[in-house]
Amino acid sequence: MNPAQQPAELNVQPDNFFINDLSDEVRVDQLCQMLLKDFHRHLLDSGHCNPLEAGNMAGGGDYFLRDYVIDTLRANIFHITARQVRGFAGNWYIHRTLEPNMKELESLLKGVKAFYGYCGLKGWIAATVVDDIAVVCADLDFFRARIDSFHALKGDDYPGWCEQCPAN
Repeated sequence: MNPAQQPAELNVQPDNFFINDLSDEVRVDQLCQMLLKDFHRHLLDSGHCNPLEAGNMAGGGDYFLRDYVIDTLRANIFHITARQVRGFAGNWYIHRTLEPNMKELESLLKGVKAFYGYCGLKGWIAATVVDDIAVVCADLDFFRARIDSFHALKGDDYPGWCEQCPAN
C-alpha cells in the first residue's frame, strides 16, 4: 500500500466514549466499530498474526466492548478495570452463553488483552491498567473453574455463584 492509500489516523478522544443516554450509546457504538476496525488493521500491519488470528482478536474485543461494556455496563471503554474484565469472563460470559467453554472464552480474552494493549500503545489508557487487564486475561484456571462450577450448579446455588465473581 503506498502512502496515498494509507487510511487516515483515527482521532480517538477517550472522553467521547462516555454514555449518558440512548443517543450516546448509539454514537459510542459507532465510534467503537471504527476503533475496532483500526485495531484490526493494526494487528494485520504489525505482522505478528495472520488474518484469521487478527480477525479472532478483533472479534473478541468487539464482543467484550460492544456487548458487555457498552450495552450492559453502559461504561466508557477506556475506563474499564481489571475487576470488570474478571466479571465479564467469570460471570457475564458464562451465564449469557448457551454453552460456555474455555476455547471460546480464551479466544475472547486474547482479544480483550490485545485490544487494551493496543490502547496502551496509543496512550489512551495507563500502562498499569494494561498490565492489570493482561493478568486477569491470563487467569485461565480461575475461569475454567468458574465454568465448571456453573455447570455443576443445583437448586439455589446461582446467587452464591454470582457473589463469588460479580458481573460488574
